[in-house]
Amino acid sequence: MKKIIVFFLCFFVFNSHSQGNITVGSTTVEVDTVYTGLDIPWEIIYGPDGFIWTTERKGIISRIDPVLKTKTVVLDIVSSVYQNSESGLLGMALHPNFASTPEVFIAYTYGTFSNINEKVVKYTYNGSNLVNEVILIDNIVGNTTHNGSRISILSDNTILFSTGDAQNPSLPQDINELNGKILRVNMDGSIPLDNPFPGNPVYSFGHRNVQGILQHPNGNVYLSEHGASTDDEFQILEIGRNYGWPNVEGFCDPGGEQTFCTSNNVKEPILVWTPTIAPSDMIYYNNSLFPEFDGRVLMSVLKDKRIIAMKLSADGLNVINEDHYLINQFGRLRDICVGPNKEIYLATNGSSWSNTNPNTHTIIVLKPLENVGVSTAFMEDFKIYPNPIDGDFTVEMSINEIGALMEMKDMSGRVLYQSVVAESTELIDTSMLSKGVYSLTFTKGNESITKMIVK
Repeated sequence: MKKIIVFFLCFFVFNSHSQGNITVGSTTVEVDTVYTGLDIPWEIIYGPDGFIWTTERKGIISRIDPVLKTKTVVLDIVSSVYQNSESGLLGMALHPNFASTPEVFIAYTYGTFSNINEKVVKYTYNGSNLVNEVILIDNIVGNTTHNGSRISILSDNTILFSTGDAQNPSLPQDINELNGKILRVNMDGSIPLDNPFPGNPVYSFGHRNVQGILQHPNGNVYLSEHGASTDDEFQILEIGRNYGWPNVEGFCDPGGEQTFCTSNNVKEPILVWTPTIAPSDMIYYNNSLFPEFDGRVLMSVLKDKRIIAMKLSADGLNVINEDHYLINQFGRLRDICVGPNKEIYLATNGSSWSNTNPNTHTIIVLKPLENVGVSTAFMEDFKIYPNPIDGDFTVEMSINEIGALMEMKDMSGRVLYQSVVAESTELIDTSMLSKGVYSLTFTKGNESITKMIVK
């Protein structure tokens, strides 16, 4: 029996109740509905606890069990949220070390029609509910549309937050205003000392309405932004840069735009869409069993109701290819996330922006057919205990699974350990690991299973 440095959380197996198969390019994909009847879902996150954390614009946060297909409300602030048109409870992020620091960061609009504001807050999850609201950023001008509201937590534990222009194009070029910006604050709401403008949460400016933030494995942070009638944008975030709105739409075209760009050090997008498509959130996806999506940025799209798969250049500075999939198959696609077995979850927002029929607001899951065939025997062959763990833990497997590749990752996707299983019992030493949640994946042939542990 040998020791390895590893760790893990809870057993996840997707219990499929298939609604049918579709073809994406040349890949056969199983489609299933995880939950129907949501009140305009805006953010979905596959949490380290094995649940899909979901915001609904009216003011609800829930944990949805993707196996049992049940919904448990953990926060109801409907009475505090102002929801009209595209405003309401919007972006959300979980603390990167959620197991040891169970904090949830959210943004929502509040007030009245004549005085809409927006704020970013954090809650603590006590195992059943979100409690103890702490305000991080407040008094952001809000409106019924153009509120931005995507949240992303960087590796240095600072928070990026996108704000829209709140239908006031005079605000994005003023660095003393919070609107039309990417803001960056610490987790307690204080301003990082290395922000580009001292004492100011503004990290970049000149934005119209950023609704997607992606931290790519290549080290870049990418943004998706809504244009007006032209020039939706795919951008690279750079500290202190001006992104041009409202003086520049899309690329710096000759004439007045080029003059403004030169004078104001405007950062041009790397890709634009005209007419507009209404881009939303993005993920980076890697899965050799899904070649159409493998190694690409996947963007969920609202107006044009599709997934756009973008292949980047080796340096990440250009889009060298884009393909469009799932066109008009599931309605408006608001958000996208990935589960531990590379299954893709989509939050659908009906057929139009004004469609509030809850039966059209669903979470669906897509699985390449090759991923579906994990045998029951293979899944039962692996046992992990105790879990949660306090010291070492044990992995037991049948003799048939000797030779499987065992791979451990943290919640950022970093590979911490790889080993080929050589014995039927492995004792895993976790003394060098901090508290948190980790994934352990076993792969043999075409079969793969991912389990999670909490330390």
